[in-house]
Amino acid sequence: MLLISGARPRIRLPSDLPSSLKYLDDAELCKLREAVNGEIERRGQAGPKKQPDQPDRLEREAAQIPEGKANLIRASSKAGIKPAAIARTLQMSPAVVRRVLQDIR
Repeated sequence: MLLISGARPRIRLPSDLPSSLKYLDDAELCKLREAVNGEIERRGQAGPKKQPDQPDRLEREAAQIPEGKANLIRASSKAGIKPAAIARTLQMSPAVVRRVLQDIR
C-alpha cells in the first residue's frame, strides 16, 4: 500500500455500529466511551449548544417586535435604507432588523 506523505489511513466503522456495540463487554464499552469523550474534548466539540426546537435569542426578539415596527422596518428596507441604518434609527440590534427582513422572504 502506497501512502501519500501526511495522509493518514482511514479507520472504517461497522455499517451497523449500534448492533456491533452490543458485543462489547462493560469494560470495553467504558474504555470506548472515555476515548470518544477525550477525542471530542480535544477537538473542542462540546456538542449541540441549543435544542433544535428552541428559538434562539434573535428569533425571540424579532417575534416580540410590534407589527407596526416590523412594517416600518420592511418599508424602510424597500425604500433602500440599509439594515444598519434602520437599526440605528430604531435603536435596535442590526441582527434583529435582518431577522425581521428575512421573515418576509
